[in-house]
Amino acid sequence: MRMLRAILLIVLLAPVGTVAVSAQNRGILTVSGRVTINSKKEKLLRKRFYLFRGGFTANKALMDRLASTSVLSRDCFYCKMNASPGYIKWLKDNDCESPYCREITKEDRDKVPEFQAAYDKAEKQYSGKPKLAQKWLTTFLAPDLKDGFYRQRKASIDTILGSIKPLQSSMTDTVSIQAVFIDIPLEKKVVDPKTGKESYSETFLVSNLVPIEIGGKGYLWACEVEIGSPPKVTTVSLPAADTAKCKLIPQKAADCDSNSCKQP
Repeated sequence: MRMLRAILLIVLLAPVGTVAVSAQNRGILTVSGRVTINSKKEKLLRKRFYLFRGGFTANKALMDRLASTSVLSRDCFYCKMNASPGYIKWLKDNDCESPYCREITKEDRDKVPEFQAAYDKAEKQYSGKPKLAQKWLTTFLAPDLKDGFYRQRKASIDTILGSIKPLQSSMTDTVSIQAVFIDIPLEKKVVDPKTGKESYSETFLVSNLVPIEIGGKGYLWACEVEIGSPPKVTTVSLPAADTAKCKLIPQKAADCDSNSCKQP
């Protein structure tokens, strides 16, 4: 909230004729990453959301692709890459999608064979400098373990979007647990018939595009939201079930052979 208040103060207190004028048709949106699933409170950290002009009807083609595109889960992807059970467990325990989400410790190396093998290679490269080897061990991981899941997700998003371009994207942080969209251009002008006062209001769609894994299930939201101006913060809270304005889109599971992919 401190960050959002600061944003509003900058917009509202800007000198007349500069930012204040252009801000008349600009909106602010936040997506809360705090959700309750099966009575358990969850925090969606480092999760990206995308903003599109128009609501469900205007984005029907996108909604149809969201419902029909199969996306490989994180655990299934790394299992197919022959990652060890320890590596997959480390990702799950830390709610990570790659080894870059937090600093890797010596204790992590003891539990994850891929980390130890990468450290051994780094130690040879940085002979006599164990701290440097520890810092750069991720660069010695196999490419698919480093950023393969990111590349797979990006390819899925490109397929889902097709020729559609999102207006903006934003990632939830680890402090306020929010994705913040600022300076959203609004095109629809509204005039109060009594006062003649002008304002702006427009419908948008916000979605995470690819499932967020919680408790072994994938959650994909698409929410319709009305954003208005003069500047005020509009907030979207993600539900655990369908509402009039938010849809939880069922996902077509991508193929993952459970016999060859034993999950920890």
